[in-house]
Amino acid sequence: MYVSFEGVGTRADVYVNGTHLGRHMGAFTGFTFDATPALVRGENVLAVRASNHPQDTVDSLPSGAGKQLYRMYGGIYRRAWLIKTRAAHFDPLDHGSSGVYATPSNVTAASADLAVRARVRNASRGPLSLRLDVRLFDRDGQLREGEWRQVDVPAGQVAESEVKHRVSRPQLWSVAKPSLYTLQAELWDGDHLVDALTERIGFRDFRMSDGRFLLNGEPILLRGVGKHQETEYRQAAVTDDELREDFASLKDLGVNFVRLAHYPHARLEYDLADELGLLVWAENGHSNSWKVDPGVGETITREMVRQHYNHPSIVMWSVGNETAFVRVNPFAAAAKADDPQRLVVYASNTGVQGRKRQPHLDLIAHNTYRGWYRGEPWDFEERAVALRYVAESGGGSVITNHTDHLAARHAVDSFEPEEYRQELAEVHFQTVFRDHAQEVPLYLVWILRDFAIDKYKGRNTKGLLTAAGFRKDAYVLYQSFLKPDQPVVHITSKTRFLRRGLPDDGIKVYSNRPSLSLTLDGGPPVRMDNGAFRHRNGRRVDNVFHWRVALREGRNVVRVSDGAGHEDTAIVYYNAPDRPPPQPSPDEPIEDLRSSNPRVPALLIAQEVRAQWPFYSEFDGTADNTFDRLPAGTEGAYWISTPRLGKPGHRTRIGFKLRADADVFVMATEAGPGPPFVRMEAACTWRNNDLRLVPCRLFRHAGSSGERVAVPPAPGDYVVLVRPRVTKGT
Repeated sequence: MYVSFEGVGTRADVYVNGTHLGRHMGAFTGFTFDATPALVRGENVLAVRASNHPQDTVDSLPSGAGKQLYRMYGGIYRRAWLIKTRAAHFDPLDHGSSGVYATPSNVTAASADLAVRARVRNASRGPLSLRLDVRLFDRDGQLREGEWRQVDVPAGQVAESEVKHRVSRPQLWSVAKPSLYTLQAELWDGDHLVDALTERIGFRDFRMSDGRFLLNGEPILLRGVGKHQETEYRQAAVTDDELREDFASLKDLGVNFVRLAHYPHARLEYDLADELGLLVWAENGHSNSWKVDPGVGETITREMVRQHYNHPSIVMWSVGNETAFVRVNPFAAAAKADDPQRLVVYASNTGVQGRKRQPHLDLIAHNTYRGWYRGEPWDFEERAVALRYVAESGGGSVITNHTDHLAARHAVDSFEPEEYRQELAEVHFQTVFRDHAQEVPLYLVWILRDFAIDKYKGRNTKGLLTAAGFRKDAYVLYQSFLKPDQPVVHITSKTRFLRRGLPDDGIKVYSNRPSLSLTLDGGPPVRMDNGAFRHRNGRRVDNVFHWRVALREGRNVVRVSDGAGHEDTAIVYYNAPDRPPPQPSPDEPIEDLRSSNPRVPALLIAQEVRAQWPFYSEFDGTADNTFDRLPAGTEGAYWISTPRLGKPGHRTRIGFKLRADADVFVMATEAGPGPPFVRMEAACTWRNNDLRLVPCRLFRHAGSSGERVAVPPAPGDYVVLVRPRVTKGT
């Protein structure tokens, strides 16, 4: 009887009936203990002490001491298993692995060799002579190969046996066609089946040659993204559905490569990469420069390799990230000893030390943020070409932070507008897809999804997605380069729904189509060819279109089309800084909109509220409030946008007259507006100015045509929504 855990953060002590079975260090690798000696008949008590306290985890990977690049959550956050076996069984105690390892070699389209090594444990009091059967089935369920070996195992010992196959004309695993085989290993004692394991494997050859990467003998440019195991809703204790959602985003994005940073991920993620044809950089958790215990670090590295050994998607074992090369070499040696075939890599932010000092490293890739932490966007070009292998790059963006396109700027950790991140993305993607593709054979954007850490309001904002999974503009631009045959048409900066800067700052669009036409408020179309865009320094950038059209005061309807059925639309309001906000138009549900506080102008945004969008009209980082999932009943409503109402001095009375019957909602963090508004029971959450998910309250008033509605001043943040009531027959 074994107890097996897929992940406990970070130090785990496991007890059965008060007997200490063992201690495991490391939050991200699995481990298994034999509980048999501690068991009694009847009820047994399993207890786990989990700690992520820095003092308890100082010698782990990553160390609990020193600078942390991500949150180290505690507790049992992955699956736990009780495994019951017969006395003879495949050994689950080899660093938490299955005990069965499949090694393809000499892989070509004509043939491949396959060696299957199995560790067999005999827990009985006498020696056993067993038969190891190994069979290989292709993706259609057809038996391709079968072989067996005798295994003699002394009492209470472990023995190893290896079965070898030659597979003719294997179905190769590739990015375009990720063919998987099923490996079935069985242990027989005479005519009795005593244990069986199933593993999925794939045949593929991945290597470096003259500084380039080859997959099945063909050169491949690695274009990908880094990924953490974290979502806004469950932090590191992600569900299977959330992991599948992330991998669906990776396939939608179009990457062929993913860096599962900075530690071993859940086994489901490697399974998904196998199925979807994504090449994987797997990492051991060595992500700060504290001098961790080398023995613990080597154990965790071996656990990573052995637990995930059979996944064809994994092509690189990473032994560190930005650790100043501290302890890198022994971890590299451990990975290379357990798996000589895959590349052993390290992500450096301090250059290279050379092969003599790091003899077990096959590749040193580089984290570079030129244009974000220092320098200008185009500084990335020279840096990327010199480094060649880019393990991290990018910059932050917050969907509630905005500037003019023509005056994009940023301040790290305090003001991170999408428009500046757009500029960085435009430079990066032009560099690695157009101007220097062969000179940069490995490129990874940091990161797929925002995650929690002590940066901008407690969050690393470099994600192509928000923590909730909302797509930022850089996501779509990356997709337009990664998927040239899939039409992409996307108007940028939509969450900057109200603009107060230059009236001709214009409309920017990301598209991989040959040309686009823009119409503004139904006017004549203005055509532009792909490749006509010039960056602020005069350099060409493909897949970017920027029309310097002037927006009119008030509501502007923007439509962009490629003329072949692919288009995008947006509603953008413009309000000159020296003018009062425009009143609602006659076809909108309210009129005579007023705010009693001149510091808090109110404007009806006549487009449907959207989940994850901002609702305040300040985009300077002081009003980062956003909707989460919309409460039931509010779908289709418009909203009244103001500067952030929770700021000191911003209390105001909002009043307006209804042109038609309408439901008026108030979403508020604190007390409601009082009668005639009635509290609703609908679930309501949003993000406050600190980007924290917080509960909100929803109030509703069923208003009548011609009625004057007043929303009195209230403490805290709130927003007013108006939804016309549709009557039967209209």
